[in-house]
Amino acid sequence: MINRLLGSFEAISKRLVWLGGIMLIGAAFLVTIDVFARKFLNISLAGSDELSGYAFGMSTSLAFAYALLSRANIRVDAFYHLFPRWGRVASDIIGLALLLGFIGLIAYLGFNLLTDSFFHGSRSITPLRTPLAIPQTVWWLGLAFALLTGLLILVASLHAVFRKDWATIQRLVGVKSVDEQIDEETA
Repeated sequence: MINRLLGSFEAISKRLVWLGGIMLIGAAFLVTIDVFARKFLNISLAGSDELSGYAFGMSTSLAFAYALLSRANIRVDAFYHLFPRWGRVASDIIGLALLLGFIGLIAYLGFNLLTDSFFHGSRSITPLRTPLAIPQTVWWLGLAFALLTGLLILVASLHAVFRKDWATIQRLVGVKSVDEQIDEETA
């Protein structure tokens, strides 16, 4: 059951990463066109900086779940390999729980911001007058999905702890081994 859910979340997270990547590439094209239009045609595409900022924020939050699932989050692991197995497992699970607490706080505060923007009809103070609830909704959905994904990983990890399935814990939340990193880079 948990493995099926993790597989579904991984498939969704891959699609969200692609969506975020497409937004970033679109923003890069828009900014490039704006730069050339300013240089050669002496006109500006008003709002390219604003739209690229929204694209960056949305694509970043859409990638958080994929980063959790692929264990791409940054860790300080200088002493990690010196810990006994139980110490590594404990640090992995505590680290994930702390990260989820941080994501949860941002998601909570972000939801408050989103609802304020929506109910007050907040718009950007630029010529585009973008309704802020639009990019904030995508941004918040990325955070919420990352939080749900992380909670699922935490539940699966705790389930593996009670089964003493060390390989599953390592696969879910452990620091990637050098061999795993090499395999990813050469694939």
